[in-house]
Amino acid sequence: MLDPKKYRRRSAGLGAAFALALVAATASASGSAPSPPPRQAPPPSEMPPADQSQPPDSTKAKAARAELEQLYAKGYDEAQEAKKLKKDGKAGDAKKKFGKAIKKFESAVERDPTYYQAWNMLGYCSRNLGDLKRAFSAYEKCLSIKPDYDEAHEYLGEAYLQSGDLDKAKVELAWLRANDSDEAGELAEKIDEAVKKGAGEKKSEGGKESGSSTGEGAGSR
Repeated sequence: MLDPKKYRRRSAGLGAAFALALVAATASASGSAPSPPPRQAPPPSEMPPADQSQPPDSTKAKAARAELEQLYAKGYDEAQEAKKLKKDGKAGDAKKKFGKAIKKFESAVERDPTYYQAWNMLGYCSRNLGDLKRAFSAYEKCLSIKPDYDEAHEYLGEAYLQSGDLDKAKVELAWLRANDSDEAGELAEKIDEAVKKGAGEKKSEGGKESGSSTGEGAGSR
């Protein structure tokens, strides 16, 4: 004879199983995916402190940093646009874009004087506008904060080339090579171009040599 208690438990179990099957069938028929499991809250030890342990302005500080990084990103994009315009021969438009980028990088370093990437880009834009004095100052500031920032060393080398100081450009190249920087190749290429251009100019000053095929070839590169 079947135990009434066992029967009730079995019936309840079958009823629950049937209900679950019915829900699953309904969800499948309607084409809806099952809901994702709820995210677990971090254990108490990982929860952010409520008051004294966490500075009251930490949220504001994070928001300010995010805003600063957005400012840098906008300046960087404008600098890239300016670079393209300059390459396409649109000097006037490029100058305006570099000017706008400079304002953003200036604002960035005013808010955070240790923002070495912004100092580096300030130098980059200034150099492209021909303001070498300002460019050197910005690179110096950048490297005083981050001495091993290889991109600034490469840009500084280009600034030295632009000022006609080949020896100092080579010093920056030596630093990049000693530190196995990927930027070394680019600066080496710029130095080679400057050396070839200088050789071509010297030959063109030689009078008769300027009309030779060798002189014309060197000058055309």
